[in-house]
Amino acid sequence: MSFTNILAELNREIASSMRRREALKTLFSEGKVSQRTFNILSKEMVDIEAAAINMKEKIEGSIKFWKAVASEEARILENLLVDFRFKSLIGELNEEGWRSISTIIGLGIDSINAFADKMGRIAKSNADLKANSPLRKRRNNTSLSPSQRRAELKSSDGSRCMNPWKPNCGRTEIRLSIYYNGRILPICDECWKEISEKNIEWTE
Repeated sequence: MSFTNILAELNREIASSMRRREALKTLFSEGKVSQRTFNILSKEMVDIEAAAINMKEKIEGSIKFWKAVASEEARILENLLVDFRFKSLIGELNEEGWRSISTIIGLGIDSINAFADKMGRIAKSNADLKANSPLRKRRNNTSLSPSQRRAELKSSDGSRCMNPWKPNCGRTEIRLSIYYNGRILPICDECWKEISEKNIEWTE
């Protein structure tokens, strides 16, 4: 399977995991699943999603690495080509030798450039997938790096209250989750009582 297909599958898995977690949170907020079941299932989903994000990071890093290697290799071959051409011009290399060497080096440069172009297309395809993913459209949190995204996953698994108007709350008796500033935040019973009584907007 190519890098493009693997990245597409990972993007689909991450988006699917997000939808499953949202469904679980809805069921929990409606009282249809217990806190214990919610915590177990939420942790499992978060772990899978974080693993997918981690694999995406590694693949994207590998693409950048090999593209950089290809660029450096092409530069080295181009330098060699210039050196051999100079030798042919000053008579240190005959015309037949120059033609043979330039053909071989040229084929090498073409092959390396083709590989670099392929890595570039894969990177562009992955960028397009990110731009058009359901996750980007729904949550508007694409400014987060993959490591920040994983941290958010861990902090939004329902284990503690993340009331944006009372950041030091930290209670674990989660009542429901709200959507605020592009993030899904678990809210405890006490904070929900306060929020529900105030004339505030939490779905920005």
